[in-house]
Amino acid sequence: MSELVGLQEIHDQIDRAGVRLIALSVDQPEQSRGVVEGRGLSFPILADVDRTVTAAYGLLHKGGGPGGSDIAIPAHLLIDRDGGIVWRHVARRIQDRPDPQQDLDAVRRLSAPGRV
Repeated sequence: MSELVGLQEIHDQIDRAGVRLIALSVDQPEQSRGVVEGRGLSFPILADVDRTVTAAYGLLHKGGGPGGSDIAIPAHLLIDRDGGIVWRHVARRIQDRPDPQQDLDAVRRLSAPGRV
């Protein structure tokens, strides 16, 4: 939750840079909707219950969850309009999360004049 709250804190700055912030979760849509409403997030959490998007981006840890279930590897990605990854932070372990400032710095670097 603190990760989402941190992203909320930089959301306006990311938005002003012309970037759309979207979170992706393997949780049920009702759970994600509850998080968005309960935390007052101004960005959506998309449901990837069947883990299709997670797997497509190589972020599926097969058998890494309770009872050998497949879980998502925590990651932050900046994806261009064509679906290509232009910046990434992929966790090596569950506690390995970037500071939201790293996301914002990457957005600023990538949206700098002459870059896009």
